[in-house]
Amino acid sequence: MSGDFGPLSQAMQDAMRGVTWHPEIPSPSLDELRLLAIPFVDFQGLQQHGSLITTAKLAPEVLLIFAQLHTLGFPIQSIKPMVHFDGDDGQSMAANNSSCFNSRFIINSKRLSAHALGAAIDINPVQNPVVRDGKHRPPAGEAYLDRGNERPGMFIPKQAAVQAFLDHGWKWGGDWDNPKDYHHFYKPDAAA
Repeated sequence: MSGDFGPLSQAMQDAMRGVTWHPEIPSPSLDELRLLAIPFVDFQGLQQHGSLITTAKLAPEVLLIFAQLHTLGFPIQSIKPMVHFDGDDGQSMAANNSSCFNSRFIINSKRLSAHALGAAIDINPVQNPVVRDGKHRPPAGEAYLDRGNERPGMFIPKQAAVQAFLDHGWKWGGDWDNPKDYHHFYKPDAAA
């Protein structure tokens, strides 16, 4: 099952300006972004529909990856654009939301995030927390720090759900040394 995509509505563009899209941050223009309608399976096994924003160039590939996750029955809690969380990464993570585009810098740095290019996707942050220097986020992710205790919605090395991204040239933050960013996938050539 796959979704579809189209240009951002004027209402979405207006909502994003100054919140998740900032003219002073080098990101794609609002006209270059696409809103994806994504079918997914939730943790109760029910069919749901979410929305994700990425670039026109990456939209078909992202839909294909999410179609693979759907076929695998990989559960996802929520897929909503970051504007629903006022662009606040912490709020989105605490809500266990999966997202893509957010015009911002990497937390605690002046380096542009791949999210600002629509070239990074975070999925199920609670089941896949980020761990940096022994500290984790979001707080509810503590129950999932033992990566050997695999549960639904977790990404594990050599898993088909991880491979769905890798097969399309994406990289996984779970392969990093520090931080370990288990919910983060990014497309290096699109983020360059």
